Amino acid sequence: MTRRFFLGLVLSCTGALFGQQAQYGKSGPALLPDPSVTKGAVRIRSKAIVCSIKWGKDERHVTQKMKDAAYAAYGTARGQGVCAFATHMGENGKPVTEGCEIDHLISRELGGDDKLENLWPQPYTQPGAHEKDWLENRLHKEVCAGIISLTAARKEIKADWYAAYLKRRPGP
Repeated sequence: MTRRFFLGLVLSCTGALFGQQAQYGKSGPALLPDPSVTKGAVRIRSKAIVCSIKWGKDERHVTQKMKDAAYAAYGTARGQGVCAFATHMGENGKPVTEGCEIDHLISRELGGDDKLENLWPQPYTQPGAHEKDWLENRLHKEVCAGIISLTAARKEIKADWYAAYLKRRPGP
């Protein structure tokens, strides 16, 4: 089976699964996932469990097939469309090439699930994946410190991750 045939098969199956091609929303300059396709999914409901897991050391369950299906749902692919690769200088002064990451709408740090309905291709444009990653870590800290409830944090990130970021963003 060729890669092109496989991608076509994934595109057609994803269209049948979702019923439509996802359309990115916008919040200012930031892209948001399509809520009719990326609805969000929660695996862990307990604050105590969410706050006890060493994120990044736990096991992920997002397969390459799931990533391909998430790209296909949004009519793009790794390195193409909104996920086209761009190179910039990293914090260490070395070139970094990025396009998109397959991101969790409700982050794993907030108990989000590794299911297709919680995944979307998020560009590394600014603002984009790096800023949302920062927000996910910040919300996790706020939940575990009792500043915000787990439910409220999930609601904020699901409704408009960029608005939640702007409320908390670092720097001047």
